[in-house]
Amino acid sequence: MSSAVVFAFAIADDLQPVVGAAPYDVLGRQIPRALVAHLNGDGDRGLRFFPFLGPVDGMRSFLRLRQLLAPNALVDLHKQGDIDLLVDGLLHQDRLEWRVVDGSSGEVRLTIEVPFDASDPFAVMPRLVFELTGLLGCTGPGSDATQLEGAALGWYLVLKDELLRHEANLPESSDPLRAARQCVEAAGGDNDVQQLVLDFMALLLRRDQHREEVAALGEQLAAKLEGAAAIDRLGGLMFAAGDEAQAVRMVVRAALLAPEQNDLVERAASMAFRAGDDESVAVVVQAARKVGAINAKMIAQLAASCDRVGDVGRRRELVTELLGRDDLPVQVTRLVVSFLLEEDQPALARTVLEAALEKSPDQTMLHYELGRACLLVDDTARASVALQRAVDLGLPEHLEGQGKHLLRLALVPGLWIGTHLVEKAILVNDLGAALGAVRTLVRRVGPVAEAWLMFGIVLQKLGKLRGAERVLRRAVRYHDGCAEAHNRLGIVLLQRANVREGGEHLARANVLSPNDTSTLLHLAQATALNGRLDMAEQHIQLAEKLGADPKLVQAVRNEIRAA
Repeated sequence: MSSAVVFAFAIADDLQPVVGAAPYDVLGRQIPRALVAHLNGDGDRGLRFFPFLGPVDGMRSFLRLRQLLAPNALVDLHKQGDIDLLVDGLLHQDRLEWRVVDGSSGEVRLTIEVPFDASDPFAVMPRLVFELTGLLGCTGPGSDATQLEGAALGWYLVLKDELLRHEANLPESSDPLRAARQCVEAAGGDNDVQQLVLDFMALLLRRDQHREEVAALGEQLAAKLEGAAAIDRLGGLMFAAGDEAQAVRMVVRAALLAPEQNDLVERAASMAFRAGDDESVAVVVQAARKVGAINAKMIAQLAASCDRVGDVGRRRELVTELLGRDDLPVQVTRLVVSFLLEEDQPALARTVLEAALEKSPDQTMLHYELGRACLLVDDTARASVALQRAVDLGLPEHLEGQGKHLLRLALVPGLWIGTHLVEKAILVNDLGAALGAVRTLVRRVGPVAEAWLMFGIVLQKLGKLRGAERVLRRAVRYHDGCAEAHNRLGIVLLQRANVREGGEHLARANVLSPNDTSTLLHLAQATALNGRLDMAEQHIQLAEKLGADPKLVQAVRNEIRAA
């Protein structure tokens, strides 16, 4: 199909500004640009817009032509191969001089003059469309031009020009968001204005520019939006601008307007949960339930919310509802299993996991959770198979060490059940029973690091630090790759004022398990005791980043400062 290049219009000298209208410079670019967009429509009819760019006061910017270029100069400028038509124009105070040039020969094919009013700049569009479609041999216009009028239209065109300026990587104006603010104030309910403002916000955020001003603009626009899609998009932009609270409100609002949209409701519930807004989680999930659009992810998110607020009864109801479905995603299955294990139902958890693995046999985390469930029902043979499969498939880095630890517990006969008995005694603070159980354990399994680690933990809790040190040294000797044994030995050595060696074992534990926040915080204490406060703070910051308990982090900082 034939194609055309439409150049920015030249501006005659000494034009007087029109109150409420866009400046002539802006009109000279935005009228031809709108003509191209109108004729291309939703597809591509081969029309292109060509703004004039060049140095202005030493900086690259838009050039203002004061008269039409010679036709051959237009042919030389476009440099886009075989173009049928070249289109340009000259704006006067009361008329537009418009011209069409043959793209190959430079022959002027058409020259017309049409009345022009800067306050109603698109009044010329029907005539331009008619003439150009006739020359191109196409029929039917593309998308309709905006219905804005007056000052609202003026600011809308100024904002489109500001967006064009940014897209062309030109120096921005002194107040680049002014036009956007004025657009929202004058016609924030107009769909064209909303989409343009959102596009402009998105561009600035992609370039990490004016984040605070963009967030303020989003607050201004929020009250004007009514459609779910626009509100949802604004929520995403507010999140990118750093205003998470407003982002959550926007996405939740969008979900309530369109509860039948699963992706939107799931995202709203997830964002509300991360923000600690459990009430909104319940509201959006209930809205989806009312229209029959609820799914397993939404139910699971609500169950997690109920768990956080301590509503165990409601959580149990939701878990039962999930157990009745056969469409559980892997993450939902894991959440259900975690609740079942918490309620001491490992056999049911095992059944759920085995059913899930029939459908998804290569899901690493399902094998890992199955190994845990089998350990809890003392089926160490099945547990070892599941855990070995999880390790072979590749566990996430933060679980790799724990997976290998559980595998060792499953592979040594009697190690898992013995360890479990010791841990149960410790949990109820029955240290006498814990000591008896751990002595039985080490006699039964012999030189196994995990057993001697438990022995060291019990002795440490009893205050027998010398004995704890002795048995923990045996643990690391039996298995130097046991991160928790190095961690616990490092702690005991710090307690015994052996700071240098304690730090070495904690550093070794950190190498073996770099995502363990407990080790990092203990390593921070050891590093501080060695006089390296800067490095201690680095360890603390990394622990924070990895999700350490904020209260524990603050306690470690306070202890270091006090010392």
